[in-house]
Amino acid sequence: MSSVRSVVLTTAAILGIAISAFSQGMMRPPHVPGEFKPVVGSGGEYQMTMKDDKTQAFAMAVVGKETVEGQEAYWLEWRMDSQRGKILMKQLMLVQPGNTAVKRMIVQTPGRPPMEMPIGMMGMGMQHEHEMETQAGGHGMGEMVGSESVTVPAGSFDAQHFRSTDNGRTADVWASAKVSPYGLVKMTSSDGSGMILQKVLDHESSQITGEPQKIPGMTH
Repeated sequence: MSSVRSVVLTTAAILGIAISAFSQGMMRPPHVPGEFKPVVGSGGEYQMTMKDDKTQAFAMAVVGKETVEGQEAYWLEWRMDSQRGKILMKQLMLVQPGNTAVKRMIVQTPGRPPMEMPIGMMGMGMQHEHEMETQAGGHGMGEMVGSESVTVPAGSFDAQHFRSTDNGRTADVWASAKVSPYGLVKMTSSDGSGMILQKVLDHESSQITGEPQKIPGMTH
């Protein structure tokens, strides 16, 4: 009985940490515009600048695929820095006409085993973003401005330049088919925020270690 209670308490503690981190935005991946075109093993490292000029590093990579509901689904892994260390999250993404659905989500916080989280924890906002982008031409980057060469720390790319305006904020996005999975090379915004590709990743595999634990009594 004591061992069972210990497992329950440990699980509850991990879940508490995960929920706290999620609510603070630590486990919510940044919103990246672009059409999801996964290539297994590929991805990129980015530097994100916020409105207050603070910066944060993150990476995303397609680390596997499997069949879900008779269709190919891809594991997209996010790696985000936090004060406690690196947070890892991977989502099993099923791409369908008019919709991109997240079917599973596994999270690993520093010093803890991986946990499979209920999809409801990702919130309707993230799911809504996927759906809106797919409906709005599949990429959510705005209108095409033209083709340009753009240089970032990851190198020089022949990129397509897009521009969008929302609530008085103008965003410019440069995208290249050579960057998986969303094509993002650079993004700038009139509010001072943005993202820049630091390094193109290749031959990537998941950095999550251990067997994911499911949360007892919670529906996935």
